[in-house]
Amino acid sequence: MLPHQRQYAHSKFRMMVAGSSGNEFEKLFHLLMELRHGDYVPIRTAGSIGDLGGDGLRTSCRTLYACYAPETFDVFSVKGKFHGDVESAIIQRPEQFDTFVFVHNDQRGGIHPVISGLLVDAGQRFPRVAFQQMGPQKLWNEAMYLDRLQMESLLGETIPVEQVVYSIGLAEIEPLLKHLSERRQRVPDASVTLPTTYKVDFNGLSEQARAVLQAGRPYVYLVDQYYRDLLDQMERDETAAGFQAYYTRMRHEYGDDTDEILWQMQRFVLGQEAPRWDRDEAAKAVLAYFFDECDIFEVPPLGWRPMHVADGGAA
Repeated sequence: MLPHQRQYAHSKFRMMVAGSSGNEFEKLFHLLMELRHGDYVPIRTAGSIGDLGGDGLRTSCRTLYACYAPETFDVFSVKGKFHGDVESAIIQRPEQFDTFVFVHNDQRGGIHPVISGLLVDAGQRFPRVAFQQMGPQKLWNEAMYLDRLQMESLLGETIPVEQVVYSIGLAEIEPLLKHLSERRQRVPDASVTLPTTYKVDFNGLSEQARAVLQAGRPYVYLVDQYYRDLLDQMERDETAAGFQAYYTRMRHEYGDDTDEILWQMQRFVLGQEAPRWDRDEAAKAVLAYFFDECDIFEVPPLGWRPMHVADGGAA
């Protein structure tokens, strides 16, 4: 898919998740997972035994999924649903899964504190099982791996071919871009340097691409500060997973053209409309942060050295 087509798909998918509830949301989840994973098995309710605490199962990684998408979020109901599914699965499917994933459509940024508390409590009660959640961001992270035909099957429509300009790329990090735009220094610290040149050398990035990363590095500390100050500490990892998924897709489409991949990653953050200078600088800081944290681009294997270093030259 072209970048503008993927952004169209992102916008459409977010609306589908937000607008679905109950069985409709469950059907959307099943379709996504069946397109994405060949080992995914949807579970239907069977008479008096129900679904035995799960709505879907991935057999290869022994992961059980339970969906909960009410029209309105109710604390009492979500607790009852979660505890009921977990206890039913533990009792009736003890040998079938090692990971239990609570799938929901809560659109608010981050994970709801009630759900995070339930996951922690369940992990303490049943230490042999890993408990996770999957909300709209993680659902889109799965969808990003789909090709165009699969995506059209998921959306139920043909993705437009004509160019559409989007001013917002990754909507989930709009608060981060705003944070950076408001807090970045007027004059950057010129003393900030690359942690190492090995990763940019290994990925074959040009001098211009290196300059993009270097321009963002004086403000990377603001990105780190932003994530450390969030109440939901999982948001950083979910965002990183989104970057990883998009990078993987770009690597598949553009191969070894790493400059093009970096450019597409920047459009992933900003959209395709020409950005204001402050948003452009904020995007560079975001890219530098996830590059240095090794969430995007390839990491050199242990012991790898650039040719000019291996031959005795300076780094």
